[in-house]
Amino acid sequence: MRIPDTTSALSSSTSTHLAFVEALSALSSDADPDWTTMSAALLTLRVVDAWAQLGAVTEEELALRVATILPVVDAVDDDEMRSTLRTLIDAVGNRDAVETVEARLLVFGRTLEARARWELALDVYTLLLALHRGSSVGATAIHTEIEANIRIAECHRHRAEWELAESAFATAAQVATNAGDRAAALRARCYGASVTAERGDLDDADAQLAAVEHEAADVRRLDLLALARHARAHVAFLRGNVEVAARLAFEALEHLPDPRERDRALADVAAAFAELGVRSAARDAQLIISATTQDSYVRWTSLINLMELAAGDRVRPAFEQYRRALVAERLPPRLAGYFHYYSAGGAHVFGDAASARDEYRRALGIATRAGLGPLARDAAAALRALEVEAAPPDAPPARDPTPATAGIAGALARMRESVLRNSDPHGDD
Repeated sequence: MRIPDTTSALSSSTSTHLAFVEALSALSSDADPDWTTMSAALLTLRVVDAWAQLGAVTEEELALRVATILPVVDAVDDDEMRSTLRTLIDAVGNRDAVETVEARLLVFGRTLEARARWELALDVYTLLLALHRGSSVGATAIHTEIEANIRIAECHRHRAEWELAESAFATAAQVATNAGDRAAALRARCYGASVTAERGDLDDADAQLAAVEHEAADVRRLDLLALARHARAHVAFLRGNVEVAARLAFEALEHLPDPRERDRALADVAAAFAELGVRSAARDAQLIISATTQDSYVRWTSLINLMELAAGDRVRPAFEQYRRALVAERLPPRLAGYFHYYSAGGAHVFGDAASARDEYRRALGIATRAGLGPLARDAAAALRALEVEAAPPDAPPARDPTPATAGIAGALARMRESVLRNSDPHGDD
């Protein structure tokens, strides 16, 4: 077994795994289903720590630690998480090469991201980079460093930590450029431009994405072209060019290789149709997402948007169904802000002005703390409007697709019918 010499790197990093300790402390008792999962994860990471530090434990002690925590790992209810932890601990116990352990840590981090546990994923990626600093330099090691920085940036982005996200994306792009990996550099630059857009600098983001799209076309990478096109759709939406946003996001769908990216592109198509008032097409897209996605963040976003659509249609039972499904979830700042914003809108249209006021204030507070400028402005404006609006607003008109978006709306309807038919074994009865 080749053990990396990472003693100094680990000792200088956050090797206590405080995020996991805090996650355990936040649970009400050890009877909570998450207790076993968090305990198994923390124990696994501490074994990885010991394995990585030369002289910290003997081979016999390491084998004993692995054997001790295996029953805890095997008791985890979440099948995917249990498998992820088991393969990681097996890699340590089998004295696999450091590259194998790093790859398993990447999978562990992505598993946590899919559950929207970005603070935990950051802990895992920090450990991964600490291991990486002591490993040899090669194509696999460089790929790992690039991917870890991209994942760290994505976690910070979801936590609305914009500067940290931009910095990590820039680091990933620089590492890729230095290694001559143009595709990885373009991918990191594309993600970084998306963060620039989130921060409100749309001109800069658009210029960055145009450059990425040009270079992606130059190297004939349809996947990177689709990634840039999807990011440009988001910028177009923020500019108010909603039909353009719908078209760009739908065009990106076919060539996005990552299922999570396809989910997000479809969500952006739905958002564009909702903005256009074509609620039937928006609902079709959101129902497809909620029925098929494996990503908690995307599912939560879909439920928030279905909640808003139900309020627009004045269907209170559906609105309450979607709202209740989200109340107990640990939503990240951006989604929490929009959840309260649309909860306020629903409360208002259903005649509960006091609840609407409270929810708008919650949305404004979250948006202000998280640096979500557009949401903060919208929530503040809604609060002011609420003070002078004695009655709930009329239901917004449902519109038909425009000639430019009719083809997309038709495709969504067919996709929704197919998804619902395949998800219901008695659908043809």
